[in-house]
Amino acid sequence: MEKITYTHYLRFDHRAVSLDMTIKGLSETITILKHQVNEIDWYDGDWFMEESEPIYGLAFIAFQNYINGSIKDFADCLKGKESFYKIEQNPKSSNRSKIELIIALSNYAKHKEEGIPHKGTKDILDHFELTYIDVTYLDKSPIFQGITLLNEEWNLFQIKNIVTDWREYLWSRNDK
Repeated sequence: MEKITYTHYLRFDHRAVSLDMTIKGLSETITILKHQVNEIDWYDGDWFMEESEPIYGLAFIAFQNYINGSIKDFADCLKGKESFYKIEQNPKSSNRSKIELIIALSNYAKHKEEGIPHKGTKDILDHFELTYIDVTYLDKSPIFQGITLLNEEWNLFQIKNIVTDWREYLWSRNDK
């Protein structure tokens, strides 16, 4: 007799559609800003970075929301969410995961005006050697340094794949 397996109803990624729409809108906005570099004489790379940093920050906030929602779907609560952030399918020799970096970049984007980040965020930014004190030149901003570590082309859809693959990995490790 064939064994019947059941899939938990929350394993279906109902969050991916809204994340995809959010990232699409933010990516289109960034594309418009990139075109301005070529179309407007005074609009240069510095202006682009000034205007796009908060947009990339919003993307990281959307990723954090997706990650935390996925943990809630999987574990039914957010207690101990930091342990889920550490889970990585193909861990590097580093003891920090891409998900931890995404969470830290989101927290940085939300709280950068407050000065020194909170300890958890600071520890992760320090681990990845990202500058967050007296950032004079935006190319040294944790947002741009961090996005480069995640995807050298700053492709938000590739980072979206990181978080959606991570969500599926949470569930698939439980299948074994």
